[in-house]
Amino acid sequence: MPVEALMDDDLDELAWLNLDDVSQTLDVSEIEHLYQTLELEEARIEVEISDCVEHRNSVDTRLAQLSALHKSVEATSLLVKPMQRVIDATAGNAGAISGHVRELDQERVKLEHALNTVKETVELKSRLSELLTAMETRDVDRASLLVHEYKATSSDTLDSPFIAFASDSSPPRDIIAAATKELVERVTFMFNTAVESSNTREIGRCFRLFPQLGETQRGLDLYSEFLCAAITDKTRLAQVHTTYALRITRLFEAIASVVDNNFALVEQYYGRGYVLRIIQRLQMEGARRACLVLDFFEEERQVKRRLAQIQQVDVAKPRPLVKAKAEKDDGISDGDFKDIASILAEVVLIGRQVAAFNRFLESRAQPEALLLLGDPETQARVFLSTESLNKLVPLSSALPNTMHVDAQTGLVAHTQLTSRVEWLTNVYVELETFCVQRSMAKAMALDDTNELSGWDSAVISDVEARAQGPMVQTSSCVGDVFFVAKTALEHAVAMQQPRAVEAIAQCVLEAFGEFVRVMGQQAVEKWADVASVQRRILVALNNLDLANVYLQKMVDEVRIRLNTEWARLPETDKTKGQNAIDSLSAISSKLLQAQQHSIDQLSTSLLKPCMRSILQHSYRDIKYVLSDEEFNDVQSDNLFQQRFNLRIRKLGHQLRPRLLPSTYTLVVDAMCACLVYDWERAIRQSKFNMLGGMMFEKDVRFVQLCLEQEAGGVLRAKFAKLVQMARVVAEPAETSVAGVDKDVRALLANRVDVQPN
Repeated sequence: MPVEALMDDDLDELAWLNLDDVSQTLDVSEIEHLYQTLELEEARIEVEISDCVEHRNSVDTRLAQLSALHKSVEATSLLVKPMQRVIDATAGNAGAISGHVRELDQERVKLEHALNTVKETVELKSRLSELLTAMETRDVDRASLLVHEYKATSSDTLDSPFIAFASDSSPPRDIIAAATKELVERVTFMFNTAVESSNTREIGRCFRLFPQLGETQRGLDLYSEFLCAAITDKTRLAQVHTTYALRITRLFEAIASVVDNNFALVEQYYGRGYVLRIIQRLQMEGARRACLVLDFFEEERQVKRRLAQIQQVDVAKPRPLVKAKAEKDDGISDGDFKDIASILAEVVLIGRQVAAFNRFLESRAQPEALLLLGDPETQARVFLSTESLNKLVPLSSALPNTMHVDAQTGLVAHTQLTSRVEWLTNVYVELETFCVQRSMAKAMALDDTNELSGWDSAVISDVEARAQGPMVQTSSCVGDVFFVAKTALEHAVAMQQPRAVEAIAQCVLEAFGEFVRVMGQQAVEKWADVASVQRRILVALNNLDLANVYLQKMVDEVRIRLNTEWARLPETDKTKGQNAIDSLSAISSKLLQAQQHSIDQLSTSLLKPCMRSILQHSYRDIKYVLSDEEFNDVQSDNLFQQRFNLRIRKLGHQLRPRLLPSTYTLVVDAMCACLVYDWERAIRQSKFNMLGGMMFEKDVRFVQLCLEQEAGGVLRAKFAKLVQMARVVAEPAETSVAGVDKDVRALLANRVDVQPN
């Protein structure tokens, strides 16, 4: 085995061989294995010895170099020993010096601290001297500034041993406390004196001194009282107005002006967020005064009596239409209704102003409140406490103890105005509901359908009868009804109360249900002459069509108005309002149903007789069994098409001025249905040959084209059955049977050139 194999494979095995174990081995195979291993190890050692012998010269050279290097190292060691002794001594001296330096540094720090303390003590003594001088000379501004600077003095200075040199009598803390107390009393007295004398410059000066004395709450509260008194002076002129909405408007405008004019002043001298205390105080003052105005409004306008009067009237009960004037069968005269309408208008204006005032305060307070969310300590100093809020509420106001400052908006929640707004909303809903029902009933009762001009002559299919002068297509009730509904919805949106919008939307839905019923009743009402019947049906159709257009426009405009005015309201309130407005779209389906019912009535009374008469007149002396010569004559002079075109144009000239464009399209569609029904019946009873069938197919195409021109649209679906029948009777005899639908198979029996099967 080669040496490389031994090094790679048996080196590990040789490492654990022990002579005692080898001597105790008795197995022959193990002895042979050990013997082979020893021989291999011996061969490996011989190889290594041979290598060493071959490189002997280089090994000797390296040993000589090592010996010379050893001598050089010993000589260098002898030279380094003196230097090492010097270094050791120097290191010892450096350690001692370092310790002394550290001690000196500590002493220097103590000395600097002592010097600073002495300096601050000297400055404190100077300030105390200046403070005492300022107090003697009544220099309030200088004294307040010195007190403010004293607050910046560190507690170490006040507790230092040098503090005894700063004052000859009392400790500085006692001197500053006494001076601060006296200054607060002086500034408060000066502020009250300035308020009594209306010295706004002195008021502003005292207001700026309170934060220097650490009396921010006192300064803000006194200034708030001054601003509330100023609001009283500003709103005194509005008391002469008898319109309570104007009084509340003047009140809220005065408060808004005060907030905007003093916002920057408070922020400059007190800091961000402190203006919230003034806003909250002004909010409570505005709520108190607004409640007083509403109390006087309720009493002077006799709101309770009007509500009781309305509750006794069952306006929801349908009233029969009258031809001239609406009967006053509800016990409320026109004068009473006018008073109720004026109260309603004032309630809406008041509700609008209250909502706008709340949104204004929220826009000013909420950004400041968000700054204080992470600072509970400052928040507690700025916000009015529950005890303070309760003191601002009159004892006569029985409010639940739920008033608190909302940390998110910075405003007082559940003020006394909140309950009055709920009362105002209830009053509004009652008044608006009554006015909507009463006004719509009156608008429908005073409908001028019978007085419309241009409807004296009836529609006749065989006479060219045109109206004399302009023809009024719709009656007055449509515009009146939608004016009432839109006005009511805009009032509800202005109140900015979801409950009001939901209630008025439901009221409008019910009122429009009555409107649809009245329009449907016009279509079936019996009258003495034909012209009156046609007028009421056609006007009802126009009214319903126009009402559908007005409805969509009204819903869109009110929705846009709601999204604009309710932009700052919570999303839940906006969603409720939008859902209430969108629910009005359900009226559209009722209008379409009533419109279809009116068209059915029109078809029965006018369209079917007219179309039957036109068809009969057009088919006079007309046949569809034609020879070649007759076919050519009919092609050059088609009497059927000429007669039909003349009669249908006459009918269109009479109907078009009486109907709106969209309504006229629906009527033409109904005319097609009547014509197709009678025409199919007539064709099933007629005889044909192939040439006659071809002419019939041309007649069908011509009639379809005429009516499409009248309708302004495509009527292919209406004529699909007739076109199929025409194609059947126009095909050659040998192919006419193949592929014929079952429902027209009987028509083949009318072909004189087709043998019956």
